[in-house]
Amino acid sequence: MGKYFDVQVRTAEDDPSETILEVRVSLEGTETGQVLTTCRTLDQLSQLAEVLRREAELLVDQAGEALRELESRPRDEEMDLAPEEVWKQMEAAASEEDMFRYFNALSEDKRRQVAEYILTQVSMFKGRGPVFAEHYNIVEHTLDEEKLL
Repeated sequence: MGKYFDVQVRTAEDDPSETILEVRVSLEGTETGQVLTTCRTLDQLSQLAEVLRREAELLVDQAGEALRELESRPRDEEMDLAPEEVWKQMEAAASEEDMFRYFNALSEDKRRQVAEYILTQVSMFKGRGPVFAEHYNIVEHTLDEEKLL
């Protein structure tokens, strides 16, 4: 990550005996940024830093909450896929590990639907059907990767 804040010290235009601390914010990759605010004392700068720290922590909390909410909702494209289509995607995965990751990333409801389809409609004598049946955890509705080793 780059440097996002910088301070430039200059004399005040209206009073050359006074010092101004310009707090600048920069986009990643740029050397000088736009002036965010000015402070006239180190104490003001310290207070600003504390406010920015609290806002950054709040930003992290808000992002975490938004991610948890997003993960708890069914994915639109996932809900549109029929279990047969999900199984086709799983069979097309480059490796069994990729197939496991794809399946385990689905919502629990979708995993249940797909598992029911695979266990009742897919041949257990060819392709990845037997692999699915061997690794399917009926309690957690996931594919157990540790059995793969």
